[in-house]
Amino acid sequence: MKQKMFLILVVVALALSACAPAATPAPVKVEAPTAAPVKVEAPTAAPVVVEAPTVAPVACKPLNLAIVGAMTGTSASLGEWMVRGVTLAVEQKNAAGGIKGCPITIKTFDDTGDPTTSVSVVQKVIAEENVIAAWATTNSSCALADIPFFQEAKIPQFTFGTNIALTAQGSPYIFRSCPAGPAFETPIVEYLTGQGKTKFAIIGDNTAYGKGEAEYQTAALKEKGLTPLAYEQHGADDKDFSGQLTKIINTNPEVLLLSSSEVAAGLIAKQARQLGFTGIMAGGQPICTPKFLETAGAEFVDGIIFASGYPGNDYNDQTRAFAKAYLDRWGVAAETHGANVYDLMQVVFVAMEKADPLTPENVAAEMHKVCNLQGLQGNICVAETGETLTTTMMGKWLADGKFEFLGK
Repeated sequence: MKQKMFLILVVVALALSACAPAATPAPVKVEAPTAAPVKVEAPTAAPVVVEAPTVAPVACKPLNLAIVGAMTGTSASLGEWMVRGVTLAVEQKNAAGGIKGCPITIKTFDDTGDPTTSVSVVQKVIAEENVIAAWATTNSSCALADIPFFQEAKIPQFTFGTNIALTAQGSPYIFRSCPAGPAFETPIVEYLTGQGKTKFAIIGDNTAYGKGEAEYQTAALKEKGLTPLAYEQHGADDKDFSGQLTKIINTNPEVLLLSSSEVAAGLIAKQARQLGFTGIMAGGQPICTPKFLETAGAEFVDGIIFASGYPGNDYNDQTRAFAKAYLDRWGVAAETHGANVYDLMQVVFVAMEKADPLTPENVAAEMHKVCNLQGLQGNICVAETGETLTTTMMGKWLADGKFEFLGK
């Protein structure tokens, strides 16, 4: 009986023990350090990404484009137009990703339109600026003086100078952004002789541009069996042309051909009318510019004939798009010089994209391969000499200071 009672007590004790709360190792878990504090306090990779400076890809090389030209002086308008056209083209290209992901930087230098100064500036640019190419320059005289230095350095040189000697030096590094001088002067003579005009006189400046245009005018007249009744020269910065114009008027010409820059040509047109000349005046690229109109005055330009490589801001969809972008960027209407440098920059971009490796020498080589590129001035095909275009369009100033095109 006692044994039975003992067994019952043992069973009850075991049951009560099973029902008691079990001891757990929770205190160990609570006290043990976790990894969480380390994760919270450790810096993340995000700040490194945010704080790292944004840099060009390793493959990028400096793509410095120089513009050397007349930024001050009588020909400063040429420098302004060159800078505007080049800048618009480069800004658009950079916005689209640049050249192989690398941006182009423009560096501008003033040579005042003086050949001696231009040579000095160009030598410094070549030695110090690490340029991939250069616009050099706005004036034919300066561009001619600079050719040997770019050729020796094997750097592409661009200009809208019209003297044919520019591409006759044998340099594979010179490129013209517009037609050469004869493409302007020959159509003018053909147009006016086609209207029965036979008595011509010429006045022009004594620069490479002026002498060249007068030479092309004379050659075109000779093809028609004609000789100028008079040919008078003047200095590039002259402002009074009464002496030369009096001599010309005394020969009684029907047509006065102008071979002067924008400012001088504008003053000549004004002074010729004031001196009583009632005949036709005509000339090449400078005559269709806003600077010519501004200098001559709207009341003195009516009926003046010109030739232009650029067919105007409203010629087609391409010129309209360019003109809008130009106006939006600069607040003024586009004109022929800004258009032709914009055109050649498209050729430069094609060449830069294809040059491998991207060096000045290779850019020049690739430019010579560009053909059938539709530009603002027409179909661009780069010749071995560096010429790009060969045709122009005739135009005429109207009494209200506007002009109209007469067709190619």
